[in-house]
Amino acid sequence: MKRIVTSVICFSFFFYLNGFGQEGIDFDLKKPDKYENRVLGYEKTTETKWNVPRAFLQNTITQYNFYFNANNKLNEVLARAKAQFKEDYTQLLPFYNYTLDITSKDKRNLDSVLDKVNSAILLRDLRNSWTDNLWMLMGRAYFYKNNLDSAHILFQFVNYAYAPRDPDGYPIPIGSNQEEGGNAFTISTNEKRNIAKKTFSQPPSRNESFIWQIRNYFQQEKLTNGAVLIEILRNDPNFPERLQPSLHEMQALWNYKIKQWDSAALHLSLALKNTTDQGEEARWEFLIGQLYERSGNPALSKIWFEKSASHTIDPALEVYARLNAIRQNKGTGAKDDDYIQKNLNALRRMARKEIYEPYLDVIYYVAAEMELERNNRVAARDYYKKCIAHANGLGYNRDRAFLKLGWIFMDDKMYLQAKYAYDSVNISNPNIADSLKILLDRKLALSRIVPQILIIQRQDSLQRIAEMTPEDREAYIKKMLRAYRKQQGLSEEEFNGGSGGYAFASNNATTDMFNSAGTGEWYFYNQAVKSKGYNDFKSKWGTRPNVDNWQVQSLINKQITGLTPASNLRLNGAEPGAAAAPAAAQITARILMEALPLTPEKLKKSKDSVENALFVLGKSLQDYIPDYQSAIKTYDTLETQFPDTRFFQEALFDQYYCYIHLDDSVNAARILALMKQKFPTGRYIALIENPPKGPEDLPVRTLATRAYEKVYDNLIEGNFDEAAAEKLKLDSMYGDKYWTPQLLYIEALYYIHYRYDSIGKSTLNKIITKYQGSVIAVKAKNILRVLNERERIENYLRTLHVTRMPEDSIARVANGNAQPTANRQPPTKLTVVNGANKDSNQVVLKKPDSLQLRKQALFSSPFTWAPDKPQSVVLVMTKVDPVYVTESKNAFDRYNRENFYGKDYETSQLAFSDTTKMMVIHGFDNAALALAYLDKAGNAAPREIIPWLPANKFFFIIIDDQNLEILRTNKDISLYKKFLSVYSPDKFPPVK
Repeated sequence: MKRIVTSVICFSFFFYLNGFGQEGIDFDLKKPDKYENRVLGYEKTTETKWNVPRAFLQNTITQYNFYFNANNKLNEVLARAKAQFKEDYTQLLPFYNYTLDITSKDKRNLDSVLDKVNSAILLRDLRNSWTDNLWMLMGRAYFYKNNLDSAHILFQFVNYAYAPRDPDGYPIPIGSNQEEGGNAFTISTNEKRNIAKKTFSQPPSRNESFIWQIRNYFQQEKLTNGAVLIEILRNDPNFPERLQPSLHEMQALWNYKIKQWDSAALHLSLALKNTTDQGEEARWEFLIGQLYERSGNPALSKIWFEKSASHTIDPALEVYARLNAIRQNKGTGAKDDDYIQKNLNALRRMARKEIYEPYLDVIYYVAAEMELERNNRVAARDYYKKCIAHANGLGYNRDRAFLKLGWIFMDDKMYLQAKYAYDSVNISNPNIADSLKILLDRKLALSRIVPQILIIQRQDSLQRIAEMTPEDREAYIKKMLRAYRKQQGLSEEEFNGGSGGYAFASNNATTDMFNSAGTGEWYFYNQAVKSKGYNDFKSKWGTRPNVDNWQVQSLINKQITGLTPASNLRLNGAEPGAAAAPAAAQITARILMEALPLTPEKLKKSKDSVENALFVLGKSLQDYIPDYQSAIKTYDTLETQFPDTRFFQEALFDQYYCYIHLDDSVNAARILALMKQKFPTGRYIALIENPPKGPEDLPVRTLATRAYEKVYDNLIEGNFDEAAAEKLKLDSMYGDKYWTPQLLYIEALYYIHYRYDSIGKSTLNKIITKYQGSVIAVKAKNILRVLNERERIENYLRTLHVTRMPEDSIARVANGNAQPTANRQPPTKLTVVNGANKDSNQVVLKKPDSLQLRKQALFSSPFTWAPDKPQSVVLVMTKVDPVYVTESKNAFDRYNRENFYGKDYETSQLAFSDTTKMMVIHGFDNAALALAYLDKAGNAAPREIIPWLPANKFFFIIIDDQNLEILRTNKDISLYKKFLSVYSPDKFPPVK
């Protein structure tokens, strides 16, 4: 009996639910002539009675025949797009693991979803409970097709068509007291539904349309529109609890796009309920860890990386999550200096586990990066080599490791090893595209440097062997030949015959290995003969692969691995480059002996080769790296070993050039004096004393300077992403030859402002190293000192407790401070005549002549010239980002403290317009004092105070409070500049 009653109640709830239709909207569809008289389901909405049987039939068919299938197909489209998406865990993950570019390619299935939704709407009664869900499904389909305008229309339609209505069916205006619940500050639909509706139906889709509309705005980069809608929903009392994770997801996406990493991480952690499976949850946890890492919070970052590693089912994600968690162990004091060693020990433990064997290249790469962090280059090289040995897949980590090895070798001046590393990089790998230009430039430089190093090494070795006694020389050559043949896998039986060490040919008769007269056994069945034949073949031809066209492939390999001569100079029979090694089958003791410089002619040729190689090596080091210190050492070696070299004069000139670039004036003067002593009439002395008008690379230098000026302007104006991309492109083209300290300084300020402290410190150190003694270098040292104390200062400020004074105390102090002000005497009026007792810090304004008085009388403006009133000096900056406006204020504060001790100058910032910012310096009793300050500070600004700010980005004016208010109202800065040029033309000349 109880079961029957329960069934009756459930069916009653179900029929009650389906007995009410959903409010929708009518529309008129023009049908083809052939079907003009056919009545569709939606047309029966106003003609038939909505009763329980009809509601049950319409809702059931719409749900299972249309909505269910269309929704599943849409989810399959999304699942396929996610399966095609490839994650790069070494970079910041994208917010979603699919892109609309991929989903839009599944056009056939998306069109099928749209057709099914259209059919459901047109063929079924519009009063069924699934119509709004169908409209939302259509909007999502258009969104995944990347047809964002149509998606916007659909989401907006759902918002309008299913908005709350009054009893007469008219929409209730937003903000009206007639809104649900009587709340005028809501736009959402109240979802307080009964148990039956919650159990048997989908929630209304109108509230979801707001979420998808926000997402659509963000996809169109309409961040402001989406942010406004987020703020409205966040404060909406009727917004349902079930959609709060979706709202947090949109807030996280917004903060992700504007690079507010900590806020993005917080809201994303609150949106984890929106993930569809365990894998996506682990992915978002990994992303949260990355966001906290970028916001400078390693503790929280480690927690989320560890959560991701414990939840993921993707072994690659687990490895990277654990590696990143280990990397977050940062030291905070002297006792924690070994945190890198602790992290390395954890990585070694991972490497010993079999489960991580497929990812050993990643583990060793991270270990190498940690060793570099503590400047242990030797250990870093070993780990990079292990990474290369265990690299798999497409070789992404392999190429990155070879690149890092090349950079380490280049920094350590190990050019031979650097060339081998760079030659091993697969230049067609798209993942190294950003480094490709620098890679090719360095390979070009090394192709000129390494052959000369090999020539010098080889000729020095040959000369040392030639200096041995004949017995030692013969024994050494035999030993070397034996080792070579062993390395090639050749037999040593030919050493048994002959004498004198020149001909090691055997006198044994050649055996016909196919002669089977003695044994009657076929050749391939006779293992001894077969082995002998194999050894004879290998002795003659070497190791050959069992492939077709091996001879052609061998020639190609020789061309690829061969070294290009660095110079085509032919001096005294000197060899042009590295001699090709003899073929394996032809290496004999006689051939090796013939290469030794045992005769005077061969010895002279060998020395000429070394002399030529030293000079070409010095030029290449100087011009292509540039490595001036190594070039100087090479020229010194040339001048020491070959005091009569024909390159002596040019080598001295190149040494002078290198010392000039190293800013070593003492040694440059020494070399110049030596040149005047040895070559008093030489042409290189004339080049030094009367240099040409411009460098040889003037066209390139001009183009590079202009290009970097554009980057400079973009940084100053706040276009950081564009500037960073352009600078990366230019650096790949020009290297660091055309950097300026101003460019590096403002780049460092940008990194520091956004808390990329490690990159900021590295950039500041470049300034200090490359531009020692400059004003910018001094500023860089000051900022670096403060930056190193940043964490301690911020911790102090966070823990600082400020005790507010009681109200009556504040009143007494205020009154006490106000009392002397009432008795203060007004400032003395400005003296405009030449007197002997004028203030030395004042500028005496000249009396206007008749022509100037006439100009003043004819000039009309809202401004008033009152030089005896208190004035302010204003730095006006055009198209300068707020980061640098603040830095300018700080720079002038420091300058005022150091140069105007005891003066009560107060600086403030003023946003004059979207493109113009002002820094106002108050505290001047009259115009003369303001102009005196301007004379000193204005001249020092481009040299000492703000040398990193381009001159075309700022100018100075003086102004009183009344004129400043007028200027803030009319916004006509050009008119005020003209006003100053009329009343003070000597200080503010008119702009032509």
